[in-house]
Amino acid sequence: MPRRTRYAIGAPCWADCITPDLSGSREFYSALLGWEFVTESPDYQLAVLSGEIIGGFGAAPAGLPPQASWNVYLATKDADHSCAQVGELCGRVVMPPVPAGDNGRLLLAVDPSGVTVGFWEGSRAEGVVLADEPGAICGHELRVPDASRAESFYGALFGYRLAPGGDFELDGVAHARVVVSDQGRPLWLPHFGAADPVDTVRRAVDLGARLVRPGREEAPVLRDPWGAEFGVLPVPA
Repeated sequence: MPRRTRYAIGAPCWADCITPDLSGSREFYSALLGWEFVTESPDYQLAVLSGEIIGGFGAAPAGLPPQASWNVYLATKDADHSCAQVGELCGRVVMPPVPAGDNGRLLLAVDPSGVTVGFWEGSRAEGVVLADEPGAICGHELRVPDASRAESFYGALFGYRLAPGGDFELDGVAHARVVVSDQGRPLWLPHFGAADPVDTVRRAVDLGARLVRPGREEAPVLRDPWGAEFGVLPVPA
């Protein structure tokens, strides 16, 4: 069982789904990926697989459009510094650093490409614990219209470099793939592992999801019944 206890600064370390239908979203991902849920607060829950934390689910605040979204958070040791850097690099802070209970602090921003991105400064646990197996996060994608603009922003923040072939690397380690596309909104996209991606895609569609990218060259991408997009990647069972 792959477990992660530490994350490099700048690496994707957490993901959560903010949804207008917390109960319905829980049922969808539970049926599709086998997740269970632990309540942290009335409006936020932890997704758990095999007893290990793999992400979070939050109720969308009143007044927002009725659409769900997956948010990806990058690890930081200093949320205030990251917040200041976002503004200096022509990003926009949507929510400045706020406490997340006793676990740490987070902030949300929009990068110069229009991608929503979170930052997580953990007090104890640094992020997702279970990864790289069926039902857990096993990769990330950054979908943008201009790869060089993304490299400039995340390179200045954390040292990301775009490798030949599209891998987004920190110190030579790939943490995401950059996909250049004008289709759909730009975003950070979590990928979930599947022993049989074809079957996972079929079951997701049966549960009400929509296939938005078939996955001929890149991983297949689905949109859940409330609009949150995620990818599916093959991993050994």
